[in-house]
This record gives sequence, structure tokens and C-alpha cells, in this order.
Amino acid sequence: MVHATGEVSLPGGKAEEGDADDAATALRESKEEIGLDPALVTVVASLEHFLSKHLLVVVPVIGMLSDIQAFIPVLNVAEVDEIFDVPLEMFLKDENRTSEEREKMGQAFTVHYFTYIKGNQKYLVWGLTARILIHAASVVYGRPPDFPEGNAHFNLPKYTKDCSSMLAALAKH
Repeated sequence: MVHATGEVSLPGGKAEEGDADDAATALRESKEEIGLDPALVTVVASLEHFLSKHLLVVVPVIGMLSDIQAFIPVLNVAEVDEIFDVPLEMFLKDENRTSEEREKMGQAFTVHYFTYIKGNQKYLVWGLTARILIHAASVVYGRPPDFPEGNAHFNLPKYTKDCSSMLAALAKH
């Protein structure tokens, strides 16, 4: 996970013209932001698409490190303040979690907040990052979280680069 501009997030960003697919975008962005060598990663899945608060389609890509000891994080200080890891299973437990109800585009949904303490550092993982990690943990561990997710159900079109552009254009109006 990365800590940038006051918020915790996962490495990632917008697709660029040379990216072959979502996995290529994720690998390129992870290398740029945290120095993750793509040769150490086996992409295992792309998860369901999420809609960000800025109406951008986000496609989480899950990969496995072949050798965690070979990964030596390199912080891109122009994009990231800090790099840290969190146990994935934490996002299935009701411990250290709070939530609040919100509404967007006529849909009620729950915003989850997870507090994680590592050493003398305290991190708050919430919003889209928390939703993605809840879903990823559910897939990896093969079970739902110990709490109601409260997701909104937007009718997202099938993701394409054109669709992403269309949603970004809609967000400007």
C-alpha cells in the first residue's frame, strides 16, 4: 500500500497508450510508484470493476510475488509519501473497522474505515481502497467479510479504454 497526498491507496493509475491491457498498466504503475519489478509478479486475476468518487472505472489487478525477499521497495517521492504492507485478512474482520452510510447517484452505500497500527505509525484505509481490499480478501480467502459490505450497485458498462474516457468526460459535466 502507498500513502500519498494524505490518503492510503494501492499502486495504480491511468492506462497509457503503450499499455497492452489492464495488467500491463498495473505492472507499469507499480514499477513507477514503488519500484516493483514486473518480472517478480505473476498476474493471477483482474477483479470486478469499481467506480471511483470521480466516476472513473478502476480495474483491480491481483498478482503474486514469486520471491518476496527479492522485492526491494523504491519510493517514487513525486507520487508516494510512504510504502507499507497490511495483512489482507484484516479486511474480512470487523475488528478495527468503523463505517458510515452515504448516498451517490441515488444509491445508498457504506464507507468502511480500517485502522491499522504498525510500530508507532497509524494508518487509516478507507473508501475505494478499503472496498477493493475487502473484495480481494473475499476472493483470496473464499468467504465474505464478517460485516455487511453495503455496496452500491451501479450499472457499469463493460470496461474499455473508450468507456473510461466516456466516464471521465461525463464527470466534467
